[in-house]
Amino acid sequence: MGMMANFPEHFAARAERRCWFTRSDAEQLLDWLEDNGERFVGMEVAQKQADGSWLLLDEGLDLARQTDNFEAVRRGKDFLREYDGEGRMFEPLWQGPMA
Repeated sequence: MGMMANFPEHFAARAERRCWFTRSDAEQLLDWLEDNGERFVGMEVAQKQADGSWLLLDEGLDLARQTDNFEAVRRGKDFLREYDGEGRMFEPLWQGPMA
């Protein structure tokens, strides 16, 4: 699970923290996952602290049991809208191509 080595380089160049993205870039990455048949399974969210450190929040999204990838991506975008905020970064999680 997690970031695959074969995702588009322009996403890697824009990641602020390892494989964490702003809401806008995370939404685009979800579109890429769906278009390329990658199985989206969840999302982690982190908050940047005043001292520059990062706090992983408990409000992650776990879709490992979701069988419909279209619905999983839709729920991922809803999650991004709900949890977006100042200093928030997102890590989409996925498994290889859908069978």
